Amino acid sequence: MVSAKEKPDVTIVGGGLAGLATGIALADSGFDTAIVEARRKPASDVFGFLLWPPGTRTLRWLGALPEAAKAGSELESLTWFVSGKKDTWLSVRLDELGCGTFLGILPSRLEEILRDTALRAGVRILDSVEDWSLVRERASWTLRAERADGPVELRTPLLIGADGANSRLREELGLASSRWQPSGQVIVTGVGGPLPSRESRQALSSTGSGGCVSLGEEHSWLYTVAHESEATDPERTLRHYASLDPEPAAAFEQVRRTAVVRPWNITVPRWSTDGALLMGDAAHGMLPHFGLGGSLTLEDVPILREVVEEALRTGDTCAARLSAFQQRRRARVAYAQRTSNQWARLLSNRAPGIQTARDLAVRRLVKDMSLVERFYRELASPSVPALSTRMRMLLL
Repeated sequence: MVSAKEKPDVTIVGGGLAGLATGIALADSGFDTAIVEARRKPASDVFGFLLWPPGTRTLRWLGALPEAAKAGSELESLTWFVSGKKDTWLSVRLDELGCGTFLGILPSRLEEILRDTALRAGVRILDSVEDWSLVRERASWTLRAERADGPVELRTPLLIGADGANSRLREELGLASSRWQPSGQVIVTGVGGPLPSRESRQALSSTGSGGCVSLGEEHSWLYTVAHESEATDPERTLRHYASLDPEPAAAFEQVRRTAVVRPWNITVPRWSTDGALLMGDAAHGMLPHFGLGGSLTLEDVPILREVVEEALRTGDTCAARLSAFQQRRRARVAYAQRTSNQWARLLSNRAPGIQTARDLAVRRLVKDMSLVERFYRELASPSVPALSTRMRMLLL
C-alpha cells in the first residue's frame, strides 16, 4: 500500500489499458511509477478488443502477449458478407499476411493480465480513488487522492493522462478538445458465446451492418451498427446481424447483457502542457468501426516511453519537449481516425445511393485481392499506408 505522501517520478491518471501499459513500460525503464484509478476491478464486458499487430507487438514488448494470446483468440481471417447472402465476397487470411498477430480478447481479461504484469514490475496502483485534486507548484504537481482509508498525496514532476475519451485530467489541464459523431448512428453491442472459428466477420445490409469477433474459447463480441430509429429494441437489433450471417447464430443465445452506445471520436489539438501529457483515448479517442482504438493506444506506449525517458533524464518536462510525442504520432493517428470516420459515414447513411456505392466498391475490391491484402498489411504496420495503395483503394 502506498504511504500517505509519495514522490513518484511519474503519476498516471487512469488504470485501464492505456494507464497499465504505460506504467509497465516506465517501471521497466526504472522510473518510480504510480497509477491513480477510480475502479477496484475491471468493468463488466459489453464489447471486445480487436488488437492489430502494432498493438500486439507492444504487448509482446511488455511481456504480456503470451498470456493474452492464451486468454483470447489469435484471429486467422477477416470475412465480409453483403445483404445476407451466403456468398463470401471478401476474405483475408490474416495469418498469412506476415505482419504479426491479430488478437481478439475481452477487455476485462486483458486489463487483469496487464495489472498483474504492472504489479510485478513494481508499479504502485492506487485504486478505489473516490476523488482527486491537483495543484501545480513550480516544477512539480501535487495530486491529492481521496480514498476510503484516507488521503494520499503524490508529488510528481510528470503527469500522464490515460483516463479515456472523457478525460477529467484533460479538462483540469485546460487542453481543449472537440467531438464528432456520425449522424443518428448507434452501436448495439454485447458479449456472447464462442464462434466456430477464429475470425472477425462483418455483414452489410441496407440498414447498416453487423459483426462478430472471436474472443477465445468461451466468448465473442457481437455488434450491430444501425440508425437510432432502428434500435428501439436493442436485443432485436443486435440479433439482426444473425439474420444476415448464420455462422455466429449460436453465440447470440449466450448474450446476457446488451448496451447501446453513440460512437464518437475526439480531437485534441494539443496533447501536452508543462509537466503533463495525454495519451490513448484521452489524446485521440476513435470510432470503433475498424477496431483500431485499442491498438493505437498500445502503439503510443513505446514512443511515449522514449519521450518521457528523455524529459526526466534532462529534468526538462516543459510542453515543448513533451510535444515530441504528439509530433511522432500525429500522422498515424490522423490517418486511422479519417479511415474510421469515412467507414462510419457509409454504414448507416440514408442518403440515396450510398449503400449501393458501398456494396459496389466491395464487389470491385474482390477482383483485386492483392490490393486488399496490401492495404491490410500496410494498415497493420506502425506507419501510414503508402499513398499509391490509398489512391487505388479510393479509385476502385
